Amino acid sequence: MSALGLAALLRRAGAGQAVSLLAMLAGFFVVAGVLLFPDTLFVVVPTLATWHAMADATRVAWQGVADQAAPVVVTREFLLLTCAGAWAVATSADGLTFRARQPLLALVPALGLFVFPAIVRNSSPAWYTLWFLLGAAGVLLTEGRARLATWGLWVSNPRSRPASGWRLPTTPAANTGRWLAAGAGVIALAVPWVLPGYGREPLLDYRTGVDAAGPVNINPFVSLRTRLRASRAETMFTVRAVEGTYWRLVTLDQFDGTTWRTSGRADDVLPFTPGVSDLDQDPRAPARELTQQFEIDQLSGRGDGFLPAAAAPVEVRAGQPILRNTVNRSLTTKRRFRQGFEYTVKSMILLPQARDLDGVQGYKDTPAEGYTEIENLSGRVREQARFLTEGKPSAYQKALALQDYLRGPNFEYDLTVPELTSGQDQLTRFLFSVKRGYCEQFASAMAAMARAVGLPARVAIGFTPGRQVGDKWEVTTRDAHAWPEIYFNELGWVRFEPTPRDDQVEVPAYTTAAGRRTASAPTTTVAPGGSATATTASRENPGQRNQLEERRNEALGRRGSPGLLERRAVQVPLAVLLLALLVPSVKAVRNLVARRRAGHQPRDAVAEAYAEVTAWTGDAGIGRRPAETPSAYASRVAAAYGPDAEPLVELTGLYVTAEYAAGPATGPGQAHQARRLARAARSRLAARLGWNRRLVAALSPRSLFAPRPIVPRRASPPARDGERRHLALRR
Repeated sequence: MSALGLAALLRRAGAGQAVSLLAMLAGFFVVAGVLLFPDTLFVVVPTLATWHAMADATRVAWQGVADQAAPVVVTREFLLLTCAGAWAVATSADGLTFRARQPLLALVPALGLFVFPAIVRNSSPAWYTLWFLLGAAGVLLTEGRARLATWGLWVSNPRSRPASGWRLPTTPAANTGRWLAAGAGVIALAVPWVLPGYGREPLLDYRTGVDAAGPVNINPFVSLRTRLRASRAETMFTVRAVEGTYWRLVTLDQFDGTTWRTSGRADDVLPFTPGVSDLDQDPRAPARELTQQFEIDQLSGRGDGFLPAAAAPVEVRAGQPILRNTVNRSLTTKRRFRQGFEYTVKSMILLPQARDLDGVQGYKDTPAEGYTEIENLSGRVREQARFLTEGKPSAYQKALALQDYLRGPNFEYDLTVPELTSGQDQLTRFLFSVKRGYCEQFASAMAAMARAVGLPARVAIGFTPGRQVGDKWEVTTRDAHAWPEIYFNELGWVRFEPTPRDDQVEVPAYTTAAGRRTASAPTTTVAPGGSATATTASRENPGQRNQLEERRNEALGRRGSPGLLERRAVQVPLAVLLLALLVPSVKAVRNLVARRRAGHQPRDAVAEAYAEVTAWTGDAGIGRRPAETPSAYASRVAAAYGPDAEPLVELTGLYVTAEYAAGPATGPGQAHQARRLARAARSRLAARLGWNRRLVAALSPRSLFAPRPIVPRRASPPARDGERRHLALRR
C-alpha cells in the first residue's frame, strides 16, 4: 500500500518516469528503514548506517537463499528481500497500468508473487489463490470499464484518458460493464461447485509429477539450523517404542572442505530387503531389537522424502513400497508421504562396549573402505587432528580424544553464529576463532578430523529421541540434530556425540567416564596452549552451564533502557509528523515542475499561476465550488475579503482573457505579472485567514488529488499568436 500510494502521489504531482523511479527507490529505503532498521535512523530518516545495515542484511539473505530450504525462519534479512520484491512488483504494476496504459500487463509481475509462494508453501493455497483471483478480476474490471467508458468519445484533454484519474467517468457503457463483471463473478464462484469432480484429488499432482518412482533427493543438512531456531516447536512425527533413540534420516559421506553431502544417485535406490545389512553393522555385533511405530505429522509436505527410523533397520511395514538407498542408508517411498502416514520399523540397536571398540582396526576390504577420503581440508585442521590424537593407540581412543576436545570448555553450543553464515573455510574458522556453533559444525568438525587421522567417518542427519508422552515419543523441530558415525570392525557404524548441547542430546554410554573404564586406563588430551586433562564424557557441569546461561540472559535483559527515539510511542508520532511534512514538500515540487513546464509562454504561465492559487485556496477551505465560473468565484471572494482579494480578481481577469479570448490576448509581460499577482493573492489572503487556516492549507493533501490543468512541454520556440491553436478549456 505504501508503494502504490507513493506512486499515485508522484503521478498527481506530475513527476516524470525517471524522477518517479528515484522517488520510489528513496521511499523504499524510508519504509524499510522504519520497519526493519529503526535503530539506524535519524528520527525516521535513513542514514549511512541504514545503508550499511541493509547491504549486510542483503548479503546474509542471499547466502541464506543458497543455503536454506523452505520453510525458513522469518528473519529481518529475509523480510528485507521480501519487501524489496513486493515493492518492485508494485512499482512495475503501477507503471504498466497508469503510465504505459497496459493494465493487463500489470498481472505479469503480480503473478510471480503468487506462483512462487503457492509452490513452496506446505499447505493448501486455496484462500491464497482466491485472493489473487479476486485481485486479478479487479484489474480486468478496471481495464474493461476504462475501455467501455471511452468508446465513441472524442477526448481533447489527456486527463480523460483511461485510468488517468482517480475515478473513471460514469457512462451507460460503464454501467453495462459493471453488470457484466458482476454476473461473470457470480457464475465463476457458483458454477464450479456443481461441476462433477469438484473437490476431488487431482489427476496430476504437480508436486510429484507424472512419474514419481524415484525418491526426492535433497540435502536436509541446510535446514537444521532453520528448524532448531523455529519460534514455535512443531511436531514432526511421533514414535511408539519402548525406548527412545536417535531417529536417522540420511547419512552424508562426501566432504569438499566446506559441506558434507551424499554421493548417492537415483540408481542406488533399491526395494528394501529384510535382514541386517553389513553396510549398517556386522551381523555378529551385539545388538537388541527395537520395534518402532511411526506416525508422520508436520514432516509431511516439507519435501524431505526421507523416513525417520532407528539405525540398522531390518524390517519395514507400510501401506506402500519402501525403498532404501544403498549409499546414504535412507528409507524413502515411491510417493510423497503426507500427514497421518504410518509405518512400522524393526531395527537392531547396536550395543558396543569399550572393550569391543578398543582394538586394532584395519579398513581394507571392509564396508568402510573409501570413507577416509577427504578433499580441500586445510593443513591447519589436519595438524590439529594429529595433535589431538597423537599417542592414542587405537581408533577408539582417537575418536574419544576428538569428542572430548569438541565437548570441552573451549567450545560453546550457539544457534546464532553470524560469523559462519557465509564465507570460505568455515571449518577452520569454527575450530580456531569462532568456537561457537550448533550440531552441524560440531558433527562436521569431528567427522572431518576423524578422516584426517585415518578413521572412516560420516555425518548422520536426523532427530534426537524427543519427549516421551505416555507410550509415545514426540519429536519436534527442536529435536533436529546431526552427529558423526565412525566405523569399527566386527561392529559397524558407531555413533559419537561431540555437540555440547544440554537438552535432549544423549552421550553414548561407551564414551562416558564410567563406560570407557572397561578399556585401557584413562587417557589425557591436551588442547593447544592448555594443560593436560582427563578425558571425560562431558567436562561441563549441566547445572553450572544452566546458571551461566541464566546469568547471560539476565545480563542481556539488563541492557540499558532504550533511548527516547528508540521507543515506539515516540517513533510512531514522528513517522506521522514526517508524512505530514511530506505533503508541503510534494506540493512545492509539483508547483516547481509545473512552472518550469509552463516556462515563459504567456498563456501557459497565466494558467499555471491561476491553478496554483486556486489549489491553495481549496486547501484553505475557500476554493471554487463545482459549478462556479472563475469570474463568479472571484466575485464571491472579493465580497468576503474585500481589498485583500484584489490580486485574485486581477489574476482571474488575466486567466479568463488568456483562456477564452478568440484571438491573441496575452503578451510576454503577462507571464511575470500573473506570477506576481499569484504571490500577492496568496500572501494577502493568508494574512486574513489566520495561522490555523494557513497550517491546514499547508498540510492538507486535498489539492494533490484534485484535477489540475495540463501544461504541455514545448520543445520549439514560442509560436506567433496568430499561429497558436485554441487549447482545450481548463478549469
